[in-house]
Amino acid sequence: MPYRPPRYDRLILALDDDELETFVTEWAKKKPEYLSVQLFRGTGDMGRDVVGFHTKERHEGSWHNYQCKQYGKTLQTGVGLNEIGKLLYYSFKGEFTRPTGYFFVAPRGVNRNLKKLIANPSLFRDELFATWDEHCAKKIINKKTIPLDAGLKTFISEWDFSCISAVSLDEILADPVIKPALYAYFGADPGPPPAGQVPVTIESREMPYIGELLAAYGEREATVFADYASLKAHASHDEHLMLQRERFFDADAFTRFYRDNTMDEEIRLLRREVRHGVIDVHRIDHQDSLARANAVMIQAANLQPSGALAKYAGPPVRQGICHQFVNEGEIKWQKS
Repeated sequence: MPYRPPRYDRLILALDDDELETFVTEWAKKKPEYLSVQLFRGTGDMGRDVVGFHTKERHEGSWHNYQCKQYGKTLQTGVGLNEIGKLLYYSFKGEFTRPTGYFFVAPRGVNRNLKKLIANPSLFRDELFATWDEHCAKKIINKKTIPLDAGLKTFISEWDFSCISAVSLDEILADPVIKPALYAYFGADPGPPPAGQVPVTIESREMPYIGELLAAYGEREATVFADYASLKAHASHDEHLMLQRERFFDADAFTRFYRDNTMDEEIRLLRREVRHGVIDVHRIDHQDSLARANAVMIQAANLQPSGALAKYAGPPVRQGICHQFVNEGEIKWQKS
């Protein structure tokens, strides 16, 4: 049978309330607009679920609230009005500033009436006022009635109701930064990494492994190559170094891509297997340091590591990881 990718929409629909909140937290953490993300759960959340902070001032600055609702049917109007009323009441009491964005995350969607209110901000505000006694007055704090007095009404009126929206499952799954959450929860394949982009000018972070290679070329030629420019007269070594830089930046792009996809443990596993796979070849006697480096490169290319990332860690990536080891002081090409 042909391979059919998992239906992540169905998997998200199967999450319970707490799991949905955690899933949305992982998703929000990868959104570049947030400096930090916090999950508020249980009593004392004051109408907040998942909060994305734009600044270090957190609740004293700009922030967004993701209200997660995992129901067996579409989110009802009364629930939506109650959640907005609760949040604005506690904001009125000085617990936090009013959010600059409010998102209902209801995997089964919101009902037609609530969708209409969201699409018409002034209508949403008026409906909240008109039904306050029904949906909010006795449902914000247990055994306490909160009247919509003049001060609270004015405070609510000043809020921008156009910042309310409902996030559909399709929108969640279409977000480019959703992959980490899908991987964390469902083991989703994050896909292949981008190819490395080799800068024309050597970067300072390259100097440790390039310095080792320059020393190895110098040992082979019985001379000193002070820098990359001095290598230009030796075409074979110049070409060799260019190849090693490609490998280094392929490994760098690989690491960055999967680290951004919250796969740190898999990266550690791959690096461990590469290190164990090449270390014995590295330690044996070689003609010189360049022969050692080349032998390690050949060994790295021939490895068959395991783990979730193995199929995407081709020879250039595995070879580039060895240059990362040199950068980190794990191995050296010169015999100690």
